[in-house]
Amino acid sequence: MKRLAFAILLAAATTATFAQGPADRQQTQAAKAEPSLEQRAEAITASFAKNLRLNAQQTQKVYTINLSSLQHAEDAKAKYKNNPKKLVHQMEIISQTRLSQLKDVLTPTQFQQYQQRREEKMGVPREAQSNPAARQQSILQQESY
Repeated sequence: MKRLAFAILLAAATTATFAQGPADRQQTQAAKAEPSLEQRAEAITASFAKNLRLNAQQTQKVYTINLSSLQHAEDAKAKYKNNPKKLVHQMEIISQTRLSQLKDVLTPTQFQQYQQRREEKMGVPREAQSNPAARQQSILQQESY
């Protein structure tokens, strides 16, 4: 009888420990996993500086653009969380604004390199990358099907 009671007590204690443990770990990991907007902007800017060889002045301007865009995106997510269409539209506006601001800061060569990397990440087919004529022809081919 004592063994049975001990086994039940041990099972209950183990279950309670496992039930509480992962939740605590998840909260701790979530706090560590989510960097602040400033940290995210710094990481994005560091990537720009490394890959595009930005000078100090460009790096500071790009950081400001990145931070502003991230802040606007977070605000839009909060404001339009119940309206996905409006959120998508707002995100497109933020993206286009950011792109325009980056174009003003980067040299034409740097901006072209940025565009190529961006299109590769977005999965744009190579023949359509940064080539409006090819892009237009691709669209016409798709419409003919």
